[in-house]
Amino acid sequence: MVSPRPTILDVARTAGVSSATVSRVINGAASVDKELSRRVRAAVRSTGYVPNAMGRSLRRGGTSQIAVVAPDAANPYFTQIISEVERIARGDHQSVTIAHTEDDLEIERECFAQLVGRHVSGVLLVPVHSTLTDLSPLTEAGIPVVLVDRWIEGANTDLVATDNLDAGRQAARHLHERGYRRPAVIGGPSQLRTTEDRVSGYLASWREAGIELDETAVLRGDLQLESGAALMAQILAEGDADCVYVTNNRMSAGAFEAMRGRDDAPALLATDDDLWTRLVTPSVSVVHQPVRATSRAAARMLGQRIANPDEEPSTTLLRSKIIERDSTQRGRRPRTDGSWTPRDAGHASS
Repeated sequence: MVSPRPTILDVARTAGVSSATVSRVINGAASVDKELSRRVRAAVRSTGYVPNAMGRSLRRGGTSQIAVVAPDAANPYFTQIISEVERIARGDHQSVTIAHTEDDLEIERECFAQLVGRHVSGVLLVPVHSTLTDLSPLTEAGIPVVLVDRWIEGANTDLVATDNLDAGRQAARHLHERGYRRPAVIGGPSQLRTTEDRVSGYLASWREAGIELDETAVLRGDLQLESGAALMAQILAEGDADCVYVTNNRMSAGAFEAMRGRDDAPALLATDDDLWTRLVTPSVSVVHQPVRATSRAAARMLGQRIANPDEEPSTTLLRSKIIERDSTQRGRRPRTDGSWTPRDAGHASS
């Protein structure tokens, strides 16, 4: 039976120091105490640990390999993040490995094992689950991780994400200021903090405006197009809501498809400025996440973490913005042929 490959954590345990100290010694940091340095080097020899040459090459100006692990290859938000990180990496003499987990924990675990085997220098990760994702295969191998877009509860690592509570509040204020008073929201699974924070901010802002919402105003989907369509069909059948905020982009597309051409359609506020939101009729108002800024901040943070593994982790939250289009304009509604007419029938438009 083949023995498991020694990790940086094995060296740390043998030397009686932290994995960060091991990393600093291996990468030639001059600030490490001489006795600690001697113990680490002796532990490297005794365990047979092979340092990650790719990781060291980044600090020396060579080429290294980083990884981006995302849940959905078809989601435009994540493909934009990957494209932007690849562009940044080329300028920093890095290559990029891409892995998709399909929002499946088992696939995520397999991805981590493969990345350890490839000796990547660092990982930008959109985790599958806020409590069940296990980072230990990466951290025990001394691979820095920066979380992007989603949290892991209690994880002692860097994070770059949208301020989702604020995004939900902006959505509610936008709709309230345009005169809507019967809101609904299509959220994701309750355990996914990203969409749940958007729902929470949305509900809180409506309540602050004096409009109390009961649990029937919140409908939950699975982040996919089909659930957005089904939930919007339910909202249309009930006929109560005059505006709907959808908290992720795939469900937003499904919701629009279900309401397209309906004279009784509520106002729609979608998530993410995907190409379709500008091309369809009516054009769709969106809560736009700063995807390029997120990618740049995450890539920069990973580079800092690789160079300085013992720094305290940090969190960066970026602000969304509302892009207003036809779908939330008060006093307008779509005809079945896709054109626009005033919501108040019989009154001429100005």
